[in-house]
Amino acid sequence: MKSVRSKKKLILVTILAVIFVMTVAFIYYVSDYYHADNRALAVLKSTESYNVSDTPDYITFTPSSNGSTTGIIIYPGAKIQAEAYSVIASKLAQKGYTTVIVKMPFNLAFLGVDKADGVIAKHGEIDKWVIAGHSLGGVFASEYALKHEDKISGVIYLGAYPSTNASNATFKALSIRGSLDGLTTDKSISENLGKFPANTTFVTIAGGNHYNFGDYGVQAGDNSSTITRKEQQDKTVSYIVGFVEGL
Repeated sequence: MKSVRSKKKLILVTILAVIFVMTVAFIYYVSDYYHADNRALAVLKSTESYNVSDTPDYITFTPSSNGSTTGIIIYPGAKIQAEAYSVIASKLAQKGYTTVIVKMPFNLAFLGVDKADGVIAKHGEIDKWVIAGHSLGGVFASEYALKHEDKISGVIYLGAYPSTNASNATFKALSIRGSLDGLTTDKSISENLGKFPANTTFVTIAGGNHYNFGDYGVQAGDNSSTITRKEQQDKTVSYIVGFVEGL
Protein backbone atom coordinates (compact mmCIF):
# COMPACT_ATOMS: atom_id res chain seq x y z
CA MET A 1 0.00 0.00 0.00
CA LYS A 2 2.82 2.35 0.96
CA SER A 3 4.56 1.48 -2.31
CA VAL A 4 1.48 2.51 -4.32
CA ARG A 5 1.20 5.77 -2.40
CA SER A 6 4.88 6.48 -2.91
CA LYS A 7 4.54 5.91 -6.66
CA LYS A 8 1.52 8.23 -6.86
CA LYS A 9 3.39 10.87 -4.88
CA LEU A 10 6.41 10.54 -7.17
CA ILE A 11 4.22 10.88 -10.26
CA LEU A 12 2.50 13.97 -8.81
CA VAL A 13 5.82 15.58 -7.87
CA THR A 14 7.18 14.83 -11.35
CA ILE A 15 4.14 16.37 -13.05
CA LEU A 16 4.35 19.48 -10.87
CA ALA A 17 8.07 19.78 -11.59
CA VAL A 18 7.48 19.53 -15.34
CA ILE A 19 4.73 22.16 -15.15
CA PHE A 20 7.03 24.44 -13.13
CA VAL A 21 9.90 24.08 -15.59
CA MET A 22 7.61 24.69 -18.58
CA THR A 23 6.12 27.76 -16.90
CA VAL A 24 9.55 29.21 -16.15
CA ALA A 25 10.70 28.46 -19.72
CA PHE A 26 7.60 30.17 -21.17
CA ILE A 27 8.04 33.25 -18.98
CA TYR A 28 11.68 33.47 -20.01
CA TYR A 29 10.77 33.04 -23.69
CA VAL A 30 8.08 35.74 -23.80
CA SER A 31 10.02 38.20 -21.65
CA ASP A 32 12.78 38.33 -24.27
CA TYR A 33 11.31 40.39 -27.11
CA TYR A 34 12.17 43.23 -29.48
CA HIS A 35 11.33 46.65 -28.08
CA ALA A 36 10.22 49.64 -30.12
CA ASP A 37 13.01 52.15 -30.57
CA ASN A 38 12.93 55.90 -30.02
CA ARG A 39 11.90 56.61 -33.61
CA ALA A 40 8.72 54.61 -33.08
CA LEU A 41 8.00 56.00 -29.64
CA ALA A 42 8.37 59.57 -30.91
CA VAL A 43 5.25 59.33 -33.08
CA LEU A 44 3.01 57.99 -30.31
CA LYS A 45 1.43 61.38 -29.76
CA SER A 46 -1.29 63.26 -31.59
CA THR A 47 -0.35 65.83 -34.22
CA GLU A 48 -2.23 68.16 -36.54
CA SER A 49 -2.48 65.28 -39.04
CA TYR A 50 -3.70 62.48 -36.79
CA ASN A 51 -4.87 61.58 -33.30
CA VAL A 52 -3.36 58.74 -31.28
CA SER A 53 -5.21 56.52 -28.82
CA ASP A 54 -3.06 54.07 -26.87
CA THR A 55 -4.95 51.46 -24.83
CA PRO A 56 -3.90 48.10 -23.34
CA ASP A 57 -5.21 46.33 -26.47
CA TYR A 58 -4.75 48.71 -29.40
CA ILE A 59 -2.82 51.70 -30.70
CA THR A 60 -5.09 53.70 -33.00
CA PHE A 61 -3.99 56.39 -35.42
CA THR A 62 -6.99 58.36 -36.67
CA PRO A 63 -6.73 61.04 -39.39
CA SER A 64 -7.63 64.48 -38.07
CA SER A 65 -9.78 65.25 -41.10
CA ASN A 66 -11.02 63.81 -44.41
CA GLY A 67 -10.56 60.25 -43.21
CA SER A 68 -11.26 57.36 -45.54
CA THR A 69 -13.99 54.82 -44.71
CA THR A 70 -11.39 52.10 -45.26
CA GLY A 71 -9.42 51.09 -42.19
CA ILE A 72 -6.18 49.15 -41.76
CA ILE A 73 -5.39 46.67 -38.97
CA ILE A 74 -1.78 45.65 -38.26
CA TYR A 75 -0.71 42.39 -36.59
CA PRO A 76 2.89 42.67 -35.27
CA GLY A 77 5.57 40.06 -35.83
CA ALA A 78 6.38 37.47 -33.17
CA LYS A 79 8.00 38.83 -30.03
CA ILE A 80 7.97 42.37 -31.40
CA GLN A 81 6.42 45.17 -29.38
CA ALA A 82 3.34 46.62 -31.08
CA GLU A 83 4.68 50.16 -30.78
CA ALA A 84 7.45 49.22 -33.23
CA TYR A 85 4.97 49.68 -36.09
CA SER A 86 3.93 53.18 -35.08
CA VAL A 87 5.88 54.94 -37.82
CA ILE A 88 4.19 53.04 -40.64
CA ALA A 89 0.82 53.44 -38.91
CA SER A 90 1.31 57.19 -38.54
CA LYS A 91 2.24 57.52 -42.21
CA LEU A 92 -0.89 55.63 -43.23
CA ALA A 93 -2.99 57.89 -41.00
CA GLN A 94 -1.44 60.90 -42.71
CA LYS A 95 -2.68 59.39 -45.98
CA GLY A 96 -6.21 59.40 -44.55
CA TYR A 97 -6.54 55.84 -43.23
CA THR A 98 -7.53 54.94 -39.68
CA THR A 99 -4.81 52.46 -38.73
CA VAL A 100 -4.91 50.21 -35.69
CA ILE A 101 -1.94 48.24 -34.35
CA VAL A 102 -3.07 45.28 -32.28
CA LYS A 103 -1.24 44.55 -29.04
CA MET A 104 -0.93 40.78 -28.83
CA PRO A 105 -0.79 38.71 -25.63
CA PHE A 106 2.87 38.20 -24.82
CA ASN A 107 3.64 39.79 -28.22
CA LEU A 108 2.58 36.59 -30.00
CA ALA A 109 -0.07 36.90 -32.71
CA PHE A 110 -1.23 33.29 -32.44
CA LEU A 111 -2.47 34.07 -28.93
CA GLY A 112 -4.68 36.89 -30.21
CA VAL A 113 -5.66 35.91 -33.74
CA ASP A 114 -9.24 37.18 -33.27
CA LYS A 115 -8.38 40.53 -31.70
CA ALA A 116 -9.30 42.25 -34.96
CA ASP A 117 -12.91 41.59 -33.92
CA GLY A 118 -12.59 44.26 -31.26
CA VAL A 119 -11.15 46.77 -33.70
CA ILE A 120 -13.97 46.30 -36.19
CA ALA A 121 -16.64 46.45 -33.48
CA LYS A 122 -15.33 49.78 -32.17
CA HIS A 123 -15.19 51.54 -35.53
CA GLY A 124 -18.64 51.67 -37.04
CA GLU A 125 -17.54 54.57 -39.24
CA ILE A 126 -15.29 52.19 -41.22
CA ASP A 127 -17.09 50.13 -43.86
CA LYS A 128 -14.11 48.36 -45.43
CA TRP A 129 -11.20 46.69 -43.64
CA VAL A 130 -7.74 45.63 -44.71
CA ILE A 131 -5.60 43.53 -42.38
CA ALA A 132 -1.81 43.58 -42.57
CA GLY A 133 0.72 41.48 -40.74
CA HIS A 134 4.48 41.39 -40.43
CA SER A 135 6.29 38.05 -40.34
CA LEU A 136 4.33 35.68 -38.04
CA GLY A 137 1.74 38.45 -37.70
CA GLY A 138 1.12 38.05 -41.44
CA VAL A 139 0.43 34.35 -40.97
CA PHE A 140 -2.30 35.05 -38.44
CA ALA A 141 -3.66 38.10 -40.23
CA SER A 142 -4.25 35.70 -43.10
CA GLU A 143 -5.85 33.17 -40.74
CA TYR A 144 -8.22 35.83 -39.43
CA ALA A 145 -9.16 36.96 -42.92
CA LEU A 146 -9.91 33.40 -44.01
CA LYS A 147 -12.33 33.02 -41.11
CA HIS A 148 -13.93 36.42 -41.72
CA GLU A 149 -14.09 36.94 -45.47
CA ASP A 150 -17.31 38.88 -44.94
CA LYS A 151 -15.39 41.50 -42.93
CA ILE A 152 -12.02 41.69 -44.68
CA SER A 153 -11.51 43.14 -48.17
CA GLY A 154 -7.75 42.76 -48.38
CA VAL A 155 -4.71 41.19 -46.73
CA ILE A 156 -1.19 42.60 -46.75
CA TYR A 157 1.72 40.25 -46.12
CA LEU A 158 4.81 42.13 -44.93
CA GLY A 159 7.75 39.75 -45.10
CA ALA A 160 5.22 36.97 -44.62
CA TYR A 161 3.22 34.23 -46.31
CA PRO A 162 0.08 32.23 -45.46
CA SER A 163 0.50 28.90 -43.69
CA THR A 164 -3.05 27.82 -44.54
CA ASN A 165 -4.11 27.60 -48.17
CA ALA A 166 -5.81 30.90 -49.07
CA SER A 167 -5.81 30.41 -52.84
CA ASN A 168 -9.61 30.32 -52.99
CA ALA A 169 -10.11 33.37 -50.78
CA THR A 170 -12.39 36.13 -52.04
CA PHE A 171 -10.20 38.96 -50.76
CA LYS A 172 -7.35 40.59 -52.65
CA ALA A 173 -3.84 40.49 -51.27
CA LEU A 174 -0.54 42.33 -51.43
CA SER A 175 2.81 40.71 -50.64
CA ILE A 176 5.72 43.02 -49.86
CA ARG A 177 9.18 41.78 -48.98
CA GLY A 178 12.72 43.07 -49.09
CA SER A 179 15.14 41.54 -51.57
CA LEU A 180 17.65 41.02 -48.73
CA ASP A 181 15.17 39.51 -46.27
CA GLY A 182 17.05 36.77 -44.44
CA LEU A 183 13.98 35.36 -42.69
CA THR A 184 11.25 35.38 -45.34
CA THR A 185 13.42 34.36 -48.26
CA ASP A 186 12.74 33.90 -51.97
CA LYS A 187 12.73 30.17 -51.29
CA SER A 188 10.10 30.37 -48.55
CA ILE A 189 7.87 32.55 -50.74
CA SER A 190 8.28 30.16 -53.69
CA GLU A 191 7.51 27.12 -51.55
CA ASN A 192 4.29 28.73 -50.32
CA LEU A 193 3.31 30.48 -53.54
CA GLY A 194 0.28 28.24 -54.07
CA LYS A 195 -1.15 29.22 -50.69
CA PHE A 196 -1.46 32.93 -51.48
CA PRO A 197 -4.88 34.26 -52.56
CA ALA A 198 -5.32 33.95 -56.31
CA ASN A 199 -5.58 37.72 -56.60
CA THR A 200 -2.25 38.63 -54.99
CA THR A 201 0.15 41.34 -56.13
CA PHE A 202 3.80 40.57 -55.32
CA VAL A 203 6.26 43.39 -54.68
CA THR A 204 9.95 43.13 -53.81
CA ILE A 205 11.71 46.19 -52.44
CA ALA A 206 15.26 46.21 -53.75
CA GLY A 207 17.76 46.48 -50.90
CA GLY A 208 15.11 46.01 -48.22
CA ASN A 209 15.21 43.43 -45.44
CA HIS A 210 12.93 41.94 -42.76
CA TYR A 211 13.29 44.18 -39.72
CA ASN A 212 13.00 47.48 -41.59
CA PHE A 213 9.20 47.13 -41.71
CA GLY A 214 9.24 48.09 -38.04
CA ASP A 215 11.38 50.16 -35.71
CA TYR A 216 12.89 47.74 -33.20
CA GLY A 217 16.57 47.58 -34.01
CA VAL A 218 18.36 44.68 -35.70
CA GLN A 219 16.74 41.24 -35.83
CA ALA A 220 18.72 38.04 -35.45
CA GLY A 221 18.97 36.01 -38.64
CA ASP A 222 18.19 38.89 -40.96
CA ASN A 223 20.52 40.52 -43.47
CA SER A 224 21.57 44.15 -43.44
CA SER A 225 19.68 46.35 -45.88
CA THR A 226 21.28 48.56 -48.50
CA ILE A 227 18.52 51.16 -48.21
CA THR A 228 17.51 53.05 -45.10
CA ARG A 229 14.67 52.03 -42.84
CA LYS A 230 12.84 55.21 -43.81
CA GLU A 231 13.20 54.43 -47.52
CA GLN A 232 11.81 50.94 -47.06
CA GLN A 233 8.91 52.16 -44.95
CA ASP A 234 8.07 54.99 -47.33
CA LYS A 235 7.97 52.56 -50.24
CA THR A 236 5.87 50.15 -48.19
CA VAL A 237 3.34 52.85 -47.36
CA SER A 238 3.18 53.87 -51.01
CA TYR A 239 2.47 50.28 -52.10
CA ILE A 240 -0.13 49.85 -49.37
CA VAL A 241 -1.95 53.05 -50.33
CA GLY A 242 -2.00 52.01 -53.99
CA PHE A 243 -3.37 48.60 -53.02
CA VAL A 244 -6.07 49.99 -50.73
CA GLU A 245 -7.17 52.55 -53.30
CA GLY A 246 -7.68 49.74 -55.79
CA LEU A 247 -10.04 47.73 -53.60
